[in-house]
Amino acid sequence: MLKNKTSGKSLRKLLITATLIFLGFNSIAQSEQEKPRNWSLNGYVKFMQTVSFQEIDKDWMTDNLIHNRLNFNWNISNSFTFNAQMRNRIYFGETVTNFPEYPEIINQENGFFDLSAIVFEGKSVFMASTFDRFYLDYNIKNIQVTLGRQRINWGQTFVWNPNDLFNSYSFFDFDYEEKPGSDAIRFQFYPSYSSKIDIVVKLDNNNKVTAAGLYRFNKWSYDIQVLGGYYNETDYVLGAGFSGSLFKGGLRGEASYFHPTTNFNDTTGTFVMSLAYDYTFKNSLMLQFEGLYNGYGKSSGDFNLMEFYFMQMSPQNLSLTEFSFLGQISYPFTPLFNATFSAMYSPNDNSLYLGPSINYSLMENFEISIYTQYFTSETPVEEGGKGAFLYWRLKWSF
Repeated sequence: MLKNKTSGKSLRKLLITATLIFLGFNSIAQSEQEKPRNWSLNGYVKFMQTVSFQEIDKDWMTDNLIHNRLNFNWNISNSFTFNAQMRNRIYFGETVTNFPEYPEIINQENGFFDLSAIVFEGKSVFMASTFDRFYLDYNIKNIQVTLGRQRINWGQTFVWNPNDLFNSYSFFDFDYEEKPGSDAIRFQFYPSYSSKIDIVVKLDNNNKVTAAGLYRFNKWSYDIQVLGGYYNETDYVLGAGFSGSLFKGGLRGEASYFHPTTNFNDTTGTFVMSLAYDYTFKNSLMLQFEGLYNGYGKSSGDFNLMEFYFMQMSPQNLSLTEFSFLGQISYPFTPLFNATFSAMYSPNDNSLYLGPSINYSLMENFEISIYTQYFTSETPVEEGGKGAFLYWRLKWSF
């Protein structure tokens, strides 16, 4: 949803004011560390540079991102907690220069409340700020009620989550570790230490309601969940998921069945399912495998990188194709140095993704990372069949 100028200016002032307040709190905290306090402020600052190209001997594009996050938590009382988390991102580079609509794309708001703004904008640079968490939490005994923008994670598997009705995210957006939030009211009740009832009502930027309930329990040493509800005012949904161990490794799975609310008796529903297994050896080498069946995906066709990379994620749109498979291996060579390699393949369009990455901790709270994302297929380059993104990133946490 694109903002009008009036709301953008008002929110811009709010965001700038909030930033100054957060920074002021941090200054006070540093000068009064010996005094106990009922609030906390932390976050990080990252610089990331991206180089992208379709063919290595053709034109390259270079882009830069300065990414700041502020996490504020206030324990108002034994029962009430307020949490606000804010992203501030400055983009500059060739993509900003060549695509004037890029700030509007970044600034799109998926929540009911407009908590995003373009703080400033130039020909080759702009700053986008948003609150992706802004909620009040109430706890008493075995009941928890949360109101506002929050992260609601019902997924069990690693990459594709058919059970996650509220916060679908892209596996390729590695720079957003916290993942998006939803504008919702959430009621959680814990009948026992191993069971939970979770009821959520969410409202999005199109005034569409998603309402669902989940029951999670433990049986046969597995965490099992069943869910049902009303998705985006278009479908009824039933689902189930599980997580446990098999052959000393982790086995996870989830499935959701969506049935249109209109012409209920004359239409058929659609399944989306994922299954994952991971195993960690004694030397800390970790293997992960995951497969997806997406009833909404195409069974054949041509691969298009831009359509794939920038698609709008939802539990009904976790992939462009019917089947997808992922394998990943990671190994900590030292406590400070970790390497990962992932590969994804879809037989429906014969597309292949390769993603090596390394992470090295330079010192306490300061790390450097290098990521590569390479896509290839049988589709010709000029039709978007191939492309690569190379990233290097510095991150300082405070």
